[in-house]
Amino acid sequence: MTDAPVLDRVEPAGTNPTGEVPAPPISRTPEDDSRRRFVRALLAGAAAVTLPYLWVLWDLWNGSVSPLRSLQPNNFYELQARAMFDGRLNVPSGSLGIEGFLHDGRTYTYFGVWPSIIRMPILLVTHSMDARLTAPSLLIAWVLTGLFAGLLLWRLRFMLRGSTPVGRAEAASYGAFMACLLGGSVMIYIAANPSVYDEDFAWSMALVMASLFYLLGVLERPTTRGVWLAGLFILAANLNRSPTGYACVITAFLVAAWLFLGRSGQDQRRFAFPVALAGLVPLLASCAVTYGKFGLPFGLPMADQVWAHINAHRRAFLAANGGKAFSLGFIPSTAWAYLDPTGLVFTSVFPFIAEPTTPAHAITHVVLDQTYPTPSATAASPFLVLLSLWGTVTLWRRRAASGLQHLGEARLIWLGAGIATGGVLVWGYIAYRYVCDLMPFFMVASSVGLIDLGRRMERWSPTGKRWMLGALLALASFSVAANLAITAAPSTWFSQAQVSSFVSRQFSTTPSALASTVTLGHHLPAYAPAGSLYIAGSCDGLYRSTGDSFANSPGQQIMNATWAPVEQAPFMNHVIKMTFNTDHWNGPAIPVMTYGRATLYLEPAPNDHAVLWLKNGGAPSIHWPKSIGFPFPQILHGQFQVTVVTDPYLHSIRVDWYGVTMMNRYLEGPGPGVVQLTPTPAVGTAPPEIEVSQEPAPVQHFHTCKALLDSLGR
Repeated sequence: MTDAPVLDRVEPAGTNPTGEVPAPPISRTPEDDSRRRFVRALLAGAAAVTLPYLWVLWDLWNGSVSPLRSLQPNNFYELQARAMFDGRLNVPSGSLGIEGFLHDGRTYTYFGVWPSIIRMPILLVTHSMDARLTAPSLLIAWVLTGLFAGLLLWRLRFMLRGSTPVGRAEAASYGAFMACLLGGSVMIYIAANPSVYDEDFAWSMALVMASLFYLLGVLERPTTRGVWLAGLFILAANLNRSPTGYACVITAFLVAAWLFLGRSGQDQRRFAFPVALAGLVPLLASCAVTYGKFGLPFGLPMADQVWAHINAHRRAFLAANGGKAFSLGFIPSTAWAYLDPTGLVFTSVFPFIAEPTTPAHAITHVVLDQTYPTPSATAASPFLVLLSLWGTVTLWRRRAASGLQHLGEARLIWLGAGIATGGVLVWGYIAYRYVCDLMPFFMVASSVGLIDLGRRMERWSPTGKRWMLGALLALASFSVAANLAITAAPSTWFSQAQVSSFVSRQFSTTPSALASTVTLGHHLPAYAPAGSLYIAGSCDGLYRSTGDSFANSPGQQIMNATWAPVEQAPFMNHVIKMTFNTDHWNGPAIPVMTYGRATLYLEPAPNDHAVLWLKNGGAPSIHWPKSIGFPFPQILHGQFQVTVVTDPYLHSIRVDWYGVTMMNRYLEGPGPGVVQLTPTPAVGTAPPEIEVSQEPAPVQHFHTCKALLDSLGR
């Protein structure tokens, strides 16, 4: 019996050798191509500024990368979170310094609870991250702001222009928008000083953009999920920063009214009440927190702040404005400071673009609180400001633009973003970081401007498109360069190492131009424009002016706080070690260092702690800055090190505790500083309870100061 013949198998048409029928090819729609092109452009724009942003946030002239870099004050949110764990809002007395509010015998912070809430999962399991979470929080807020700005831009584009394909030139303009937003605006500036002040603003921008995005989604196509998400982000915005949170609440009410009036269709009116609740509940939550702290639902009792008790100008400012820190009368001064088209300085000294050299000032007869040299958004971010003007005209001109739909819905979001600017414009305090409150408006209005510009470019010739795209890229590039330059320049918050690195880079890049800014002498002037350099003595010290005026803060003015030290002579620097041979020391105060009539004492403090206290330093009528440091624990055989800088030109003593300044106080006279060393105990005798010793101070070579003197022929 023979085997049956094996027949060749015939594969069915359209199959592969395994017999599987391949899936039909997926055809991409024009909308898919548009979305892909849009996303790639935005990612490219964000990528272009990510490294500069991370350098500012993690390094900024320190010479080493530190993802947990922070500046004082940096623990307010942790203090508030741990208080909330205990079911209260007040924090330990004295823990907030001059920023604390004293109400009913308790101390509260005026900062919102949102940054404290997002820290709670980490703080529940460890104390090691206390005062170290500011930079990670800023980074997350930066990413979320870019994300929701991009989502809002896409949603606006779809609403205004439908499914019209996104062209290459239009997509490139959106990439420039993202680069300018994340790296060519105040967003990169607030990363330079990672403290509670800047974190507050960073989250404000992120949460407002998220709230506006979901409210626009409710206008586009209301859903229960969309209303919930809008409400949650509005709640977070109100728990973070009240002025911008209120703007989100008002926008929710406007959207609810729009739905109730049937402007989105009669079948959508049922969403009006839920949207109104999405605004009302967060408002009530914000009022409850404020009432729990200060006994009132809105505002702050400014007279209760510690700074108002200490500073005469703050009291005069409040008295001139009826006890409040806000007034419509401030608008001309604040609006001019933030929108002045000449609000930058161009110079021959690296980095060639600088903020104004003197503080902003009132342009009407009003009393302002504090003002700083403040770049304007118009000068520093022309890309966003000019496109915001374009978008505003597009939305509100009498004759609607052909080819744009749903202008009414876009106007509501524009109004909400515009309302968010109100708080900073009526606040009697001027600083560049406050431009953050203008950013939601710039994001929304410039998005509309770009969308309309893209519509118009479709009718242009390729040459016209290239010229317009080139102009947009140039504006965005300038915005990034300008904000990076003003961010890189030293402020009052910079450490000496940062200032020294910056000035060294200036000299290596533009030596002759930098030398032209130098003054020589033996007495620092009380004030000089920002960027001025001063050489004291024969390079005893090199100082750079921040341009900040402390005329309204006498304690800082007499310490020449306008001047940041770049290099200081060895005789000014002292490294002191204190060794505890007991953990229950309660004896008399021990002198650690003398300076003329002044003495720095180590004294026992409650709960087996100790403090450093300067006595007879001079200026007895000056109550701030304080002459006492923060308490630290007594630990058996524990050895603690402080760096003490006694500068006769600044008239100050600064005590640093492992990189944290615990005291910076006026110090009278020329010195010198003498460390009071503990005598070596006799053989066979017990060591003293406290031993004071001295370590060699770090060597400073005065390269920059000497090079400047050489360039001046001295």
